[in-house]
Amino acid sequence: MKTLRTTLVLALVAAASTAWAAPASFTGSYNQNFNSMGTTGTSLLAGWSAYSMAGSHDLFTPADDTINKGVLPNMTAGTLTAVTTLTAGVPTTQKDSTAYNFGLSTSTSDRALGTSPSGIAASILELSLTNSTGAALNAINISYDIRRFTTTANNNTGYASGNYGAVEELPGYQLFYSLNGTTWTNVAALSPKLSGSTGVVVPNSVGVTNVTPTLISLNSAWANNSTLTFAWLDDNAQGPSPDQLLGLDNVTVAIPEPSTYAAILGALTIGFVVTRRRGARRAA
Repeated sequence: MKTLRTTLVLALVAAASTAWAAPASFTGSYNQNFNSMGTTGTSLLAGWSAYSMAGSHDLFTPADDTINKGVLPNMTAGTLTAVTTLTAGVPTTQKDSTAYNFGLSTSTSDRALGTSPSGIAASILELSLTNSTGAALNAINISYDIRRFTTTANNNTGYASGNYGAVEELPGYQLFYSLNGTTWTNVAALSPKLSGSTGVVVPNSVGVTNVTPTLISLNSAWANNSTLTFAWLDDNAQGPSPDQLLGLDNVTVAIPEPSTYAAILGALTIGFVVTRRRGARRAA
């Protein structure tokens, strides 16, 4: 009986380890270009997880959708199912609810972690990092590339605006972070759009959008030895499909430059002093 119990426990631990990746250590900087997955790799790299979110292609919509206006992506809209095995290859056509090890047809050694949700609400890629710097962090810099491997067709008439009628989806990845794995904060400054001269522009064309290093002021301190998780959400195309095939590449997370960090701490200190003074006046 003891042997059976031990076997069951080990089996459960093994199953859990494939569904939820152990966080990668963060000592001040983290870089990942996914090339170590190789052309045939099917395993997620250390610190990475992938999920599919239950729902349909109409769960998230642009603000000018005439059918269901402005339901923006969020991390609690549907049940998440872990994806434990990647599909490797060169992206060509609409995929499904799994996650991918995508490579370029012109350079197959250049890999990206890919998504192309179908039959679900969204595909999600997550990176979990353990703070191993020895100090609490109140802000972090992040940069990454969004690869577009395919385009979509103009076969949707449910939008008032031609901006979305030709692409059928919210473009690119919506970025979220969480300090507890439950409460998620959208990084609004990095929400992608289809056109413009500023911000994260992900047009309906094959190519790469470079998200330059961006400072994220966390809503609470990232304590030493605790976990910070980033999540990139790719919503399913609005019907009718197909969805774009997207890839996440060249992810960098780093402690802000000392001058930037000093400015943040200075602002926080000023706010603390002002709050204390107000409290002292009320008490008097």
